[in-house]
Amino acid sequence: MTKNALILATDIIEIAQESGRRAGTSLEAIASEQGDETMLAVLTEMDILTVAKIVREHDATIPSIATWLMDAESIKQLLNVEPSYWQNMDEEHVFCAQTEAHSLLSQIFLSTDDEAKQLEILKTIVEDDFGLLYLSLPFVGHDFSEIEEDEEQTSGSIEELLMKIKALDEESYREVMIVSRNGTLENVEKALKDNANKQRVTSVEIDTDDMFAPL
Repeated sequence: MTKNALILATDIIEIAQESGRRAGTSLEAIASEQGDETMLAVLTEMDILTVAKIVREHDATIPSIATWLMDAESIKQLLNVEPSYWQNMDEEHVFCAQTEAHSLLSQIFLSTDDEAKQLEILKTIVEDDFGLLYLSLPFVGHDFSEIEEDEEQTSGSIEELLMKIKALDEESYREVMIVSRNGTLENVEKALKDNANKQRVTSVEIDTDDMFAPL
């Protein structure tokens, strides 16, 4: 299994360098043809930066299978490194870190009905300082004082995401509200980028060390 997973992972990594969406499709094919266990074994052999690239090129309407099957700790690591891609966005396109975070978090919390797993992921994210910052980012600067909590929110909206977090765990919701009310978009985005770039450097160093590890 390990050797086969490593070979498959190498292929997926190469595809992801060109297109995260195509790499995600390839992961789905592995799960369909060889089962979720094999697909998870392949994910285990992949670096978190590549997984982040695959996931971020999907959204809640076309979610990545990785977001459905990754465990809570891996999701937390993914959110720690994903902001390292923000500064490399094409300057010809309008970029908004809040939109990027909203899209990724919607994949995690709005594209499946497994609330037990979502709660585990939510609590794991909130326990991490940078995870909490990422979780709060879509809501920074917004006024939710007039939100009608009893009404169904617009599908895919930041209000729907916020109410989902509240429904899963009131304490996590309160922490998100504290950050979103007290933080500024500039400061939160900078903190996430700085941390992600440190994580990226560490990840690259580990991968380089592995290249020279004894066989």
